[in-house]
Amino acid sequence: MTLLQRDRENIELGREEGREEGSISATKILKLYNKGMDNESISSSLQLDLEYVNSVIFDYEND
Repeated sequence: MTLLQRDRENIELGREEGREEGSISATKILKLYNKGMDNESISSSLQLDLEYVNSVIFDYEND
């Protein structure tokens, strides 16, 4: 295996892990949102960017 192949595999693994973490975060956001928590409180409690929280909720409401 060349270094380039190894680097490509590591990049792909990182992308997969990022997608999984994003999915988990979105699920947590929506659970809190459905319990009546406001966006800023969700952002603060999950230590996530407010813009990301707003985006997840916007997509959820407009789906």
